[in-house]
Amino acid sequence: MRFLALFTALLLGSAAFAQDAFTPAATEACLAGLDRKTDKRVCVGASARQCGETNDEAACMASEIAYWDIRLDVAYALVLDRAKGKDDDAVHLNIKPRDQTGALMAAQDSWHQYRTNTCAFEQTLWGSGLADAPEVRACHLYLTAEQVFYLEAVASIE
Repeated sequence: MRFLALFTALLLGSAAFAQDAFTPAATEACLAGLDRKTDKRVCVGASARQCGETNDEAACMASEIAYWDIRLDVAYALVLDRAKGKDDDAVHLNIKPRDQTGALMAAQDSWHQYRTNTCAFEQTLWGSGLADAPEVRACHLYLTAEQVFYLEAVASIE
């Protein structure tokens, strides 16, 4: 519940999506309709595809990327808050802390570098070689969504 409230607050406070034509509803409906066995990645890009049917595809893709970036920030903030709490609890209980906070921060920094490097490699695979090529944007989108799914799963661990 806390995740949803924080996510909604960040989403509402973010800049307008693709000329106000983009809405994450198709992606969210897809995710909500999945069973536990279905790979969530099938829903990534659903809203950009729907938006792109009648609007600028690049702007719609940029808006979906922004949507996933917001979810990434929210999920990371929740996991970081939990990690800090666990580290603080260990100190107060005189237990050797595991430094979950430091480990999470290092992992997220490494993941950002991985995404940057992977999408730079992806850029070299295509004819245009442009950083804003659709394939490069898709790389950013899918890798970000996968990290969101991971962090949201970690955030739900009690």
